[in-house]
Amino acid sequence: MEAMEELMQFLAPDARKDLKSAACMTAAQLTGTPEGLSLLSSHPRILLVVLGLVQDSEVFTAKDAMRVLVNVSAEEEGAAALLKLEGASVVERMLECVKDPNYPYADFACGVLANLSKRKEHCHQVWLQMCASNVRLDALVHILCQIDYNKKGAKLHLLAPVITNFSQLSEGRRQMMDKDGYIFQRLIPFMEYKESKGRRMSIIATIHNCCFDKEVHEWLLGEEVDLAPRLALPLAGPDTFTIEENDSLPPDLQYLPDDKQREPDPEVRRMLLEALMQLCITKNGRETLRNQNIYLILREHHKWEEDRQCIMLNEDIVNMLLRTEEEIGADDLSGVEVPEELAQKFEAEDARYLAGGSSDFSTLKEEEPAK
Repeated sequence: MEAMEELMQFLAPDARKDLKSAACMTAAQLTGTPEGLSLLSSHPRILLVVLGLVQDSEVFTAKDAMRVLVNVSAEEEGAAALLKLEGASVVERMLECVKDPNYPYADFACGVLANLSKRKEHCHQVWLQMCASNVRLDALVHILCQIDYNKKGAKLHLLAPVITNFSQLSEGRRQMMDKDGYIFQRLIPFMEYKESKGRRMSIIATIHNCCFDKEVHEWLLGEEVDLAPRLALPLAGPDTFTIEENDSLPPDLQYLPDDKQREPDPEVRRMLLEALMQLCITKNGRETLRNQNIYLILREHHKWEEDRQCIMLNEDIVNMLLRTEEEIGADDLSGVEVPEELAQKFEAEDARYLAGGSSDFSTLKEEEPAK
């Protein structure tokens, strides 16, 4: 306890610069062990002082202060302690750092926000603190979409998972899909962003989460967003189609170049397929995908795919698109109750296939989707 009190004195704003810098480095080193992290998390006064140093005029002190906050926020105990600080809002301070185009450690600030919002119960607190700071989601998306926003070299890629974390919340999704806000549409181009796998994956995860709100499916599939071709594009390769087949596809999927590559990460492909699956929950969604002939992209993707979970998802979507609505028998599949014995049978079959067994759809039929 005496050691922590001494550390507090050296971290004080009016302490000598060299002592303050050394003390901040010591605090950063403490975060390198579970015991050190737990110790700092149990001393909110130290965390509050460290928070005040993130914009210190001494750059090494500010950087070490940020390192402390990144490491502490990565642990559940530490994240809870930071969000409970009295006298200052860690979220407000991090947002100030992200918004400042001349702050050199904005990437650390994005990391703190991403860590704090990772768990859903903490994410809601972060959201409330952000709202209390009069910062809206569209402001963060505006910053994310400006590749050279930070003039000190910060890339701000970790701002993308912050937005993904907010998509866990109904209020977050509501702001993202505000039809007058044009937030959702600004995220879509980053689905094909090659400079950062993390940014691309986070944006796709955000869009994936939004697809679980069936109330907005009509908007997502309509002209304002036209999401289905955007989800299918990363799954497409240098496929060869007839002139009639190409003409049946949406413009973004027609006559793709010979060097077109499919999304290389199976986790990303799974999210894309799951999003398409959610859009097939309603009759309107299924008919839209049929009218856009998304089946053609799925058919060629199936020939290429090697990940068993992706293959299974692909086949489930195709199964719905090939069947007629009379065969499906329900406009909204989310309300259909599957008998317990059938549910268990399906789960067992899926588990057997994922473990290496055979699939009932080892090859997809070369036929047109139902009309």
